[in-house]
Amino acid sequence: MSGNSTFSRCMNIGNALDAPKDIPWDVEMKKVYFDQIKMAGFDCVRLPVRFSDYAKDQPDYVLEESFMKEIDGYIDYALRLGLVVILDMHHFVEMMDSPDQYSDVYLAVWKQLAARYQSYPEQLVFELLNEPSGQLKGELWNRYLMEAVIVIRKTNKNRTVIVGPDQYNSIDGLDHLVLPKDNHLMVTFHFYEPNTFTFQGNPYHAGFEHLNNISWTGTPEEKQKLRVRFTAVKQWADRHGVRVFLGEFGANQNAPAESRILWTKAVRELAEEMGFSWSYWELCSAFGIMDAKTLAWDRNMLNALIQPK
Repeated sequence: MSGNSTFSRCMNIGNALDAPKDIPWDVEMKKVYFDQIKMAGFDCVRLPVRFSDYAKDQPDYVLEESFMKEIDGYIDYALRLGLVVILDMHHFVEMMDSPDQYSDVYLAVWKQLAARYQSYPEQLVFELLNEPSGQLKGELWNRYLMEAVIVIRKTNKNRTVIVGPDQYNSIDGLDHLVLPKDNHLMVTFHFYEPNTFTFQGNPYHAGFEHLNNISWTGTPEEKQKLRVRFTAVKQWADRHGVRVFLGEFGANQNAPAESRILWTKAVRELAEEMGFSWSYWELCSAFGIMDAKTLAWDRNMLNALIQPK
């Protein structure tokens, strides 16, 4: 990967631009978030965007220009601050359910995004698809990710492109991920283990909503479980000669506060030890560490991510 687009400490702005069209979620997108992220010491922002909702019902799947101008504004603002921006195609649920039916939309959107941003600096990074799952798996996902890379490379020869495995970008999906021959790819994975701890009490994770007061104290056994999982990623990446991006990790606010801090710090430190760039999920919703109204950080959680100087 080319040097100028290198990043290490990233923040996801979730539940904003990835909400369904015309159905706002709990995070109102604001440019001031980028200022806060930059001042806190992060060098990158991951922007999850539900592009599919602004293309799938349009003639020839042309992205709605008013929405794209809004996206332009966020990208331009963040880049001016010196942040790397990861543009992530998020929540394309139709593609997961019916890949062959929606692959034309998927590729049409990437063709448009690639053309629109081809003259942008390499600090703008493309992420092909968040958490491939459902019917989009194995050889089928390998095929469509290859086709998307081909589309992007027609206009963006050297831009960093992030690809991830199926099974929701899980570590276990790496075994059937086939990478195109390309010197500017980065591989992502997501990590929320143990799920009973990170998802406890969250109504959006079925089966975990009634859990509470599950702690994670960083015992040698607990830390070893993390190390085994991350070592598997490191070994896979070394075999394939590719850089790694831990694109999402986080524990939601229902987890005991001290355990949440310990887990976050342990995962972040292990990622850095392994040489992985990382991105915390997320800024100011259920897993958040900043108050969206006051812009005040949860200092203990921020310190778990960005070592105080």
